[in-house]
Order: sequence, then structure tokens, then C-alpha cells
Amino acid sequence: MEENIRKHVTDYNEKHGFGATDDELIETIRESKEIWRGNYSEHRWWQDCFIVVDIDGMKIGFWGAETTGDNSPEDTGWEFNPETICAVVEKTKTVTYYESC
Repeated sequence: MEENIRKHVTDYNEKHGFGATDDELIETIRESKEIWRGNYSEHRWWQDCFIVVDIDGMKIGFWGAETTGDNSPEDTGWEFNPETICAVVEKTKTVTYYESC
């Protein structure tokens, strides 16, 4: 995890009475308000997806996963990699698509 993210989330956790261990910081990031999800990569039992959250104005991204059905990604063998946590910036993309007349 980048040091600027660690400091920001530590400050956030301390302000809200949460702990500041690596596991607690990661939990805060993974459980924060999601503002975007995309860049899917499909596997047999899960789909990897890049998730962006907002923690007190800082946009933080990480790779997560989603499954269909009742199992969580962890139940199907997926493991969270904390090294994917990174700061992100908002970009605008123009997409051309087609629909029937």
C-alpha cells in the first residue's frame, strides 16, 4: 500500500475510533463506499474487477472479485491482494456503441 494512502486511511480510522493495523486499514478500504466498478476479467468461478472507493475525498482503487450465486469470492478460492491498493484519478472516456433502430 502506498504510504500516502496508509497515512490518509490511518487518519480516517483514528478520527472514527477504528484501529490502524494493516488488516484494519485494508478492511476500511474494502468496506468503504464504492463509487466505480469495472475492468472485468472472467475466470471459472469469479470475475476480477477493479473497484474504486472514496474515503474522505481520496479516491482509492483495488482489485476485488464478484461471484454469482451464494458463494463469496473467498469461498471459491480467490484471494485479495493488498498490493493492488493504489491511488486513482478520475478520467473521462468517450465510448461509441450501437443500438437497434
